[in-house]
Amino acid sequence: MAFFATPNRHHTMSSYQRLLFGLLCGVVVFEGFDASVTNIVVPYVGKEFSAGPAHLGTALSLVGLGAVVAFFTIRLGDRCGRRPVILWSVLGFSLCSLATTFTRDLPQFVILQFCARVCLVTQISTAYILLSEALPAEVRGRANGLMAAFASFGAALPPMLLHPAEASAYGWRSLFVIGAAPLLLLPFLWLHIRESELYVVRRRQAQQLPSVWRQLRTLTSPRLRVRFVTMSAVWFVISFWSAATMSFFTYYVFQERGWTARIVQIVAPFALICAFLGYALSGWLMDRIGRRRAAATLLVLATIVTGVCYRATNLWVISVCWILLQMIMGVWVVAHVINSELFATELRAAANGLCENLLGRWGFVLGPGVVGWLAGPLGATSHAIIVLACINLLAIPLLLWVLPETRQADLSRV
Repeated sequence: MAFFATPNRHHTMSSYQRLLFGLLCGVVVFEGFDASVTNIVVPYVGKEFSAGPAHLGTALSLVGLGAVVAFFTIRLGDRCGRRPVILWSVLGFSLCSLATTFTRDLPQFVILQFCARVCLVTQISTAYILLSEALPAEVRGRANGLMAAFASFGAALPPMLLHPAEASAYGWRSLFVIGAAPLLLLPFLWLHIRESELYVVRRRQAQQLPSVWRQLRTLTSPRLRVRFVTMSAVWFVISFWSAATMSFFTYYVFQERGWTARIVQIVAPFALICAFLGYALSGWLMDRIGRRRAAATLLVLATIVTGVCYRATNLWVISVCWILLQMIMGVWVVAHVINSELFATELRAAANGLCENLLGRWGFVLGPGVVGWLAGPLGATSHAIIVLACINLLAIPLLLWVLPETRQADLSRV
């Protein structure tokens, strides 16, 4: 893989590192798929279960609450190991996706997708930790970026498959059958994924793993408090913008711009290619100009493109902006890498869970609900989303002036 080549031969990826990278890429493809399909089917769920923007916003917020609860399962990575956590989370979200095909009302849909979201977020967070701990600093950013690109590939599949699903006997429900495909990948993960060597070493050194309260006290100690609070705030902003912008996109273009599933299917392949490139370029960018500046640049672009996308009436302008938004979602991988590099191995999973999930993902919970609540007073969901996208600008000073740069961090010494 020339993409991972470095001037120092010592830092070339080993055969196991390449295998691990490939397996985790296979996992995150379906993570991207299942995370995307919930948003894609919103117009159909609303129609079948007689739910308007306010009810749908509340439903999506409750589903997003699963990302907060995922803190408790992510943290098991510090207690039980990275390997068992990722295996069980893959199994869990596959079964929840399959069960969603049998839902008969909105509460059932919310409960199953809530459980799926817990597993999805646990899986993706653990995958970033596992890959980051296995790789040298010189290729860590690019590898995580490329892995996230495969998640974007999966996220682009539901729009491509929406029109055929609409025409099938099972309608939108058939998409959740596809989301259960990782069940076929699970035996390979079981056979080939090893426990993180960094985790094993630190686990042997520790007589007893600290409780969550002790870890929280450590993270809020004077030495780490600024990093912890700042990273949590950055995650909140990214989560809020992502949820507010993407949860209602299909609903917006169907209800306010007259799109059909066929139009979405035509645009989706371009989104797939560009999203893949966007995530890979995000990895390259953070290795090139640093983690902080890469994240800040992407958030500024996100605000501008969101405003244009939800104000435009021309089909091509909306399409191009939607494709660009898929690329800009690469900011997620930058945030994951920063979070992993800021904290020591024995705190890494807990810090990821606390910063991103228990605190930051409240943005994911609040975003759809606030959009649904504001849509009425402002006259349209698009107007609400444009206003709320400006929250991105609050993260810029935090990234550039508060957090340290972690591009050259040696995770064995953090």
